[in-house]
Amino acid sequence: MVISVLSCSKLDEHGEIPWQPAPVKEGVPVVDVYVDGGNEIVSKDEYLEAVIVITEDGKVSVSSKGKIKGRGNYTWNYPKKPYKIKFDEKQSVFGFPENKDWVLLADYCDKSLMRTAYMCEISSALGVNYPLRYRHVKLYVNKEFRGIYILIDQIEKKKWRVDIEDDGYLFENDNYYRDEPLYFVTPVKRYPFTFKYPDPSDGEIAEGDEKFEYIRRYMDTFETLLYSDGFLAKDGYRDMVDLQSFAKWFIVAELTATQDPNMFYVLPTRGAKLQTGPLWDAEYTLGLSYRSDPAGAWATPPFKPVFDQQIWSRWKYYGRMFKDPFFIEAVRKEWAVFKTRIPALQEKLADVADNISEAQKDNFEKWQILDSYEGAGLICLGSWEAEVEYCAEFLRQ
Repeated sequence: MVISVLSCSKLDEHGEIPWQPAPVKEGVPVVDVYVDGGNEIVSKDEYLEAVIVITEDGKVSVSSKGKIKGRGNYTWNYPKKPYKIKFDEKQSVFGFPENKDWVLLADYCDKSLMRTAYMCEISSALGVNYPLRYRHVKLYVNKEFRGIYILIDQIEKKKWRVDIEDDGYLFENDNYYRDEPLYFVTPVKRYPFTFKYPDPSDGEIAEGDEKFEYIRRYMDTFETLLYSDGFLAKDGYRDMVDLQSFAKWFIVAELTATQDPNMFYVLPTRGAKLQTGPLWDAEYTLGLSYRSDPAGAWATPPFKPVFDQQIWSRWKYYGRMFKDPFFIEAVRKEWAVFKTRIPALQEKLADVADNISEAQKDNFEKWQILDSYEGAGLICLGSWEAEVEYCAEFLRQ
């Protein structure tokens, strides 16, 4: 094993079979994208027509017309680019529920190539709402090898993704809000929010309309109650939020030490309670970056992150929610369940790492960055194996 793990007993203390993650599918599939005319992908805004072929174990599992474009915010500036693909017809990829839209994460700065796997697997072990499915793949564009990527669910309103009612909301606390077509800023915390659903680009919501005003007022009321003197009252903020959802999200974010401030939120339907959405963007997690203060700037290398740095217990809404005994108890309950699942989770992550142990060599032959600091990354250990072991040790600590 690349990662040292704890052994997992066959039966728990109650004589029951303990929770087990889904087994790792062996091999690293190949995703070939043939762009019409052999054109390079240079835009995040305009799709290019393409044929997309996915090969598993030497056999073609998907061959379909579709489109591809760039994606991401700052990550689009790195040499290894992230992409979004859209099939013309829904496709089931790797046995995942069929869909048209998928994301190809480059995770250029994550030299372990494992941090997204950690976030997704911990989310699954905790049973968070709307967990993301993923698979490491070898990506070729116009027959040119682009590296090891992670094919992952697009965050969107869909039955098998963020399954919400038509009157629900999927929205994001977004640092890049000024680049989006529609946003609002809360009056209490001055947090900016943008929309995934309803989609302003499709005319489903517009500034000042009834849908816009409903969610704006909801968040205004939530923040006002949360930061009021009487926020622990029976008719306080708890009536508006799903504490279990926030507790699970917190544990994943804190264990992975994610430094990304963007968060997705979900209101499944009007009259429901606010939930946290899918956890996303794991590139700067597990000690790859560090803030001495949650509101401060990222540290710059050389700098060794602190394993027990507290981040989310005082960041965003959590700083206030941790003054609520009910929320603290919700976190304790989720942690008690999750703790029993850690050995099996560690074994799963070790298997994921083993599965890409050969394929990663091609990635770092293409992108020779193992001996350099990239982006805000503070870790530079000189080998993929050392980077992977660092992730495992960070979680153990």
